[in-house]
Amino acid sequence: MKFLILDAYTDEPAGLGVPPYFGTYPRYTAGVLYNYNYDVYYITIDKLRSLIKSKGFDFNKFDVIISICGFHTPGKYLNANPATLREIVSILYDFNGLKILGGPVATKFGSSMEGGKIKDDSKLKYFFDVVAEENLELTIKDLIENKFNLEKINNIDINAIDNIDNYYKDIKDYAIKGAKIIKQHPNYPYIVNEIETYRGCSRNMSGGCSFCTEPRRFGAPTYRNPKDIINEVKALSKEGAKYYRIGRQPCMFSYGAKESEQYDVPKPNVETVEKLFKGISSVNPEVLHIDNANPAVISHHPIESREIAKTLVRYCTGGNVAAFGVESFDENVIKKNNLFTTPEDVLNATKLLNEVGGLRSSTGMPYLLPGINLLFGLKGETKETFEINYSYLKEIQNDNLLIRRINIRQVVPFFGTDITEKDVKKAEKRKTIFKSFKEKVRKDIDNNMLRKMLPIGSILKNVFIELKEKENLYFGRQFGSYPLLIGIENKDLKLNSFVDVEITGYGRRSITGRAII
Repeated sequence: MKFLILDAYTDEPAGLGVPPYFGTYPRYTAGVLYNYNYDVYYITIDKLRSLIKSKGFDFNKFDVIISICGFHTPGKYLNANPATLREIVSILYDFNGLKILGGPVATKFGSSMEGGKIKDDSKLKYFFDVVAEENLELTIKDLIENKFNLEKINNIDINAIDNIDNYYKDIKDYAIKGAKIIKQHPNYPYIVNEIETYRGCSRNMSGGCSFCTEPRRFGAPTYRNPKDIINEVKALSKEGAKYYRIGRQPCMFSYGAKESEQYDVPKPNVETVEKLFKGISSVNPEVLHIDNANPAVISHHPIESREIAKTLVRYCTGGNVAAFGVESFDENVIKKNNLFTTPEDVLNATKLLNEVGGLRSSTGMPYLLPGINLLFGLKGETKETFEINYSYLKEIQNDNLLIRRINIRQVVPFFGTDITEKDVKKAEKRKTIFKSFKEKVRKDIDNNMLRKMLPIGSILKNVFIELKEKENLYFGRQFGSYPLLIGIENKDLKLNSFVDVEITGYGRRSITGRAII
């Protein structure tokens, strides 16, 4: 049997699988299939579109097609175009083999490509013969072991106590065996492998944030063994992987915490985090970054968090970003949406990371800075919410603290969360204020942060050239979490190559420069 993994990309609260990031879904899925000695082929939706347009694509040379897609935290992407479920159905309409659907779009929550709304394509799921609502890897394993008898498929709930331990034992092997699939990615070796450390969220005990799917999908945290993660990275390294993001978790500072099922802000486990990153760094990655961090954890446990921040500076590469799920500084919104993190927590955590990670690294970027996520359309929001949020961002700026980036999004009313379409419709009345706020932050905060962080003449190392806009204008980024977009005014640069760039100017969220040749 021949299997095709169609990667139409994923973006979740704790996990990114949009190029240049290579998510865990296709690698784990390939690992299951390799484990049973099947032929496995992989293609991205962008590559597939190109082939269909140029010379067509014969789907029926495969026996099974596994489609992976879905967005719970939709964003904007420079060099990738994710697919909707409707597009995938139209592409596979004449395929005669077994069709399997996995990823966030297959869950009960559905998927949205844009903040502030959700398009109900849920009925399209039933075009597929198998919909992995709970867990794609275990569903495929179950399918194989039952000799592809669809009536015996069990969508296994990995959150059940009896299953989670066995799941991570399986993943230990699948993550290693699936490593070789990365060579089939059209961007190989220029991909950032997303690495999972745990699933679930400690906020689960108090119900989780009103809008978030993570605790509702996975419950309380269950951690992978550091040794298993390190072995996965070693396997990827043997296949030529150079770039890694430890991004598949809600809070890096909470990894391995022993009190995660008892407290919303568990005490960080310094020793476990040190063991993990020391082990990963042993393969000498060219880029090693993280993603999410809970500012409340950092603020409530400053001694342990400072040590973890030092660990991240010691073992990770420069330009690292700890994304803070702030969502709102308005205490009324915080209370009504069970956000827990206070403005004081955010200020404390921002100051701590600036103190530990604010120095410039060899990449040209500071070692470790916070990012801030703001979310609009939440319960309790008023026009004053925008003023409150702006005043706290301004306070951070006036205190000479750096924020690497500010994400401003609109909430999506996913089924199963506490946000409804009624909440989103109320927020529509503040659409003009939202746009005005966003523009003001981009102009007054983002631009000034860039100027402080990277003065004119600063040098950024190893900028990857991704796009040619016109004759003398290219766009590039460094690899890693939330890399800066750089407009490079040069002649005859080579795409998919690396250059060092001297900073010459600033946009609202991007910079301009010239290549040093």
